[in-house]
Amino acid sequence: MKKDIRDLFKEEEELKILPKKHRAEFLDKLRKNSKKKSNTFFRLGIVAVAIIALTVGFNIFYSEPVEEISPMIAQIEAVEAEYLADIETEWENFITIADDEILISRFKRRLEELDNDYQDIAVLFKNDSNNIAVVESLIENLQTRLQLLKDIQEHIKILNQNNEQHENTI
Repeated sequence: MKKDIRDLFKEEEELKILPKKHRAEFLDKLRKNSKKKSNTFFRLGIVAVAIIALTVGFNIFYSEPVEEISPMIAQIEAVEAEYLADIETEWENFITIADDEILISRFKRRLEELDNDYQDIAVLFKNDSNNIAVVESLIENLQTRLQLLKDIQEHIKILNQNNEQHENTI
């Protein structure tokens, strides 16, 4: 089992002599290997691109569409906000003027009915914002509510004037 190290090196020196075609064979093998590697990398690249394309396509196809607010929707929302502010102002004015709780509750119920109708129409509008009939229904509902409040206030003013004239004649 014991070997002299010098003997080992002598054996290796004998192995160092290579055949004449060894270099050419070695370069051929390297070229073949590199072609296999580049071929493999090319295939992996194609697979990676396919996976990315499928992922992006899947996300685009199944994702929620980004809703852009069209100019018409923005205008409708502005009109809606204006009407709702006017309705709220008129309602507050009505409550401060009105003395009759029955009258207040009756008109409050009517306004709630109109508001429920408005919510139903708003759902239709969200589903089909390009339908002019739905837009007109939204605006008509808001106008009806506002006009109802103005009519109520006018009615109260007339009643107050009649009460003052009646009190003055007594």
